[in-house]
Amino acid sequence: MDFTELKIAKGCGTFHVNQFRIHFSIPGLQGDPKQKLPALVGEFIKDFPRFFNGTQQGLTENRAAVAWSTKQFEHNKTLRFLLDFKSEKLGINLPDVHSDWVHVLWKDANKGFAAQTVKRNFAERSDYMTSMMVVPWGAIFARLNSYHFLAGRRSWVFGVLEPGMPGWRAGSSLQVGTVQGGQFTAYGGTTPVFYLESAAVERYSMLMYELMDSGGNLFIDIRKAIVSIWSILLANYVQAKGFRLNVGHPKSYGKDDGESLWDSQMIWRGVYRRQAEFKTPQALYAKKWVSHLLEMHPALKSQPLWESEFTGYTGGGLGGGGSSDRW
Repeated sequence: MDFTELKIAKGCGTFHVNQFRIHFSIPGLQGDPKQKLPALVGEFIKDFPRFFNGTQQGLTENRAAVAWSTKQFEHNKTLRFLLDFKSEKLGINLPDVHSDWVHVLWKDANKGFAAQTVKRNFAERSDYMTSMMVVPWGAIFARLNSYHFLAGRRSWVFGVLEPGMPGWRAGSSLQVGTVQGGQFTAYGGTTPVFYLESAAVERYSMLMYELMDSGGNLFIDIRKAIVSIWSILLANYVQAKGFRLNVGHPKSYGKDDGESLWDSQMIWRGVYRRQAEFKTPQALYAKKWVSHLLEMHPALKSQPLWESEFTGYTGGGLGGGGSSDRW
């Protein structure tokens, strides 16, 4: 087979949970906003590389690149992410030398899609480049290159902000408007607010990557890369579509034990994120905010975190075996 799944249960180190969210409204939208979701989801999946890469005018170019591949895993499509390896300490600058692959394991036309990290079992041109490196780096890179940095799953979902969604605080509301010069101005009329969220439950795929990250980030600060890569994707999507960016904070309508974790940066205006690391699955599941996240992302909820008969947070049945539609 071309690929082998990198299951989180066989990964290394702590369990990392991260959540990125952006709010937007659609000018001139008429009727039930939920009827718009299939069109949003379909275009997001089809044009995922355009929103992620950000090479078009007016968008932010990402630090990685992605493309849909013709290769499949268990009849599901795959995405190929391309990264650079750079190290001033070692005097190494290898552009486009490392690829990270994932396969689509869940897709819902009204909600979004999710992907599982994989190891590739075939050679790429970059393998021949790294094989010419001095000993012992050639052998090390040859093995590293075939692995995704991470073992686990990432999910992307759309929805409409409304009472009843996981974590919604009773009696809360979200004002829709814009901020200029520190002054908030509400939009007129009733404006439905959508969200696009990317979330993951993952850990390092092998010990070497964990050591690289904890030992001075010789090649790439993986955690910082995660923040920038997915923040840029969400910001690019709203910008590319010409939607109204809503700067309402998740704390204005949500309440759970992870409220204090929400963070944002001006460079990615309107993108909110929170993340945490857990030593055990039990510690992860004990957090209410993680429970809310899993409710919103079926493929993450069904992911087994340890090697046993256990098949997910609620016994499996959602998104674990393959996508809901074959591509």
